Amino acid sequence: MTSADRVARIRPGTAAGLVGAVVGLAIGSAYLGGTAAKASMIRDQAERIDGASAAGFTEEALAAAAGGLDESALTIARRHDPYTVAGGAQRDRQAELMTARLEQLRGQQGAGLRRASLTPDAAQPFRLGGGALDASRDLECLTQAVYYEARGEGRDGMKAVAQVVLNRVRHPAFPKSVCGVVFQGAGRRVGCQFSFTCDGSMRGAVNRGAWDRARAVASSALSGSVDAAVGNATHFHTTGVSPGWRNSLIRVNQVGAHVFYRFGGRSGSGAAFTYAARRSTASDLGQPQIIQASMDPTPAVREAGAVAYNLLVTQERRAETPAHPAPTAATAPTPAAAEPRPAPASPTATPVSASADRAGSASPIA
Repeated sequence: MTSADRVARIRPGTAAGLVGAVVGLAIGSAYLGGTAAKASMIRDQAERIDGASAAGFTEEALAAAAGGLDESALTIARRHDPYTVAGGAQRDRQAELMTARLEQLRGQQGAGLRRASLTPDAAQPFRLGGGALDASRDLECLTQAVYYEARGEGRDGMKAVAQVVLNRVRHPAFPKSVCGVVFQGAGRRVGCQFSFTCDGSMRGAVNRGAWDRARAVASSALSGSVDAAVGNATHFHTTGVSPGWRNSLIRVNQVGAHVFYRFGGRSGSGAAFTYAARRSTASDLGQPQIIQASMDPTPAVREAGAVAYNLLVTQERRAETPAHPAPTAATAPTPAAAEPRPAPASPTATPVSASADRAGSASPIA
């Protein structure tokens, strides 16, 4: 048998064996490769979780970091978790380290930031010395402001208005007495700071219960009580109006139906409210009609004040008429025209007009 015949005879079997060996080797290599890859992946995940758990992961954080890790690798990670095996001392130490790290980061991030507060700074307590007459005058003026501006607002609204008046007394932009602040601009036809001082509100009757509440609030404010809700506010308006000046001030708070504002910058800081206030004097009450129309609200005195107010308004109107009217045709005077006008009298000398004012008449006395 020649060599060619032997080769031809062996080749089919050998070829089959070789093919089988190659196939088996490939399958074995693939299996071993897959096993090694899986073991390597599990080992990498276990090492990663073990390193992360050194910072003290909770169970939820550990499960999130596992990301599909099988139960065996998760068990290994739990075994090395210091929160599980190290005890309370290690857990406390880890918590302290984490807290210190957060505090350090907070200090670095907030070094250039300015801390802001949403609550206004409370004003300093207001107290005045002086005699009984001055004290009663200050109390009267503040009671009027509280009553006429906030009699329907309850105690909180009254306290807020009283605080604004006292804040103005201590601010350099306003008069230095309680009555001076309340009646600022009252002698002018326009420009009064508190509308009730120039719109005739004080000529009407007062509600005794509301007046007593306003007086109690005013007395407490003058004795040092502070309304922290409005802080150093110096302006306010009702929610039903939108004055233009509100855009130039800083809104502080809303109490009831009033919105309160303060100055911005240094003018609105606590350091600006350092001017020493003084006791009110008679000159702080403005024009005579303001004095007589706004004193003690007992019925007799209020009625007399209203009469004096109307008489003075009438005098002002007469002064505005021409001194030499144009000549007219002479006619016989009628009884009504011939009757002389009554001269202005003191408040206590006109009881008839006082009773008319009590009935609700607000028209000037002719």
